[in-house]
Amino acid sequence: MTIRDDRSAAALARAHGLFNIAGGLWPLLHMPSFEKVFGAKTDRWLERTVAGLLVGIGWTQVRAASAPGGADHARRLGMATAAALLAVDLVYVPAGRIRPAYLLDAAAEAMWLRAWRARAVRPEPPSTRTGSVFAAAAALAAGCATGAVLATRMLRRRSEPGDSELTRARYLRHPAAR
Repeated sequence: MTIRDDRSAAALARAHGLFNIAGGLWPLLHMPSFEKVFGAKTDRWLERTVAGLLVGIGWTQVRAASAPGGADHARRLGMATAAALLAVDLVYVPAGRIRPAYLLDAAAEAMWLRAWRARAVRPEPPSTRTGSVFAAAAALAAGCATGAVLATRMLRRRSEPGDSELTRARYLRHPAAR
């Protein structure tokens, strides 16, 4: 990699680290606003544990960015974190265990994976960089469209008359989550 590529990988590591820190701090600092967006949680200790792990991962990514070879460590950590969070979002939203708002997080995690994947590859000739930008935009659009379709499907399914009590309480058995 060239010096310019090292700088862009370090900048990506810092950006992803700050994203993870912000995502982890939100429920730690103000759980009521977090629950308004993502639904009430019955096991707050688990939410706080995940939030603390995100803060730790983010801090590690930010610190690794300035170390020699640290961007590679930040990339591996960032890709593993983004893949795990994306998988949880894509499995549990359609299952009705978490709110469709998590599809926004799924789109963000997919973007981080794409950004890190682009950094893992050796520098491309200038003629193919336009193709990479187009591919990233297409992936983002496809992810957003998929998220919108899944969210619409879940919302439509929730509001159908004649649903059983079990179906209405799919997200969590907590009145504020409905």
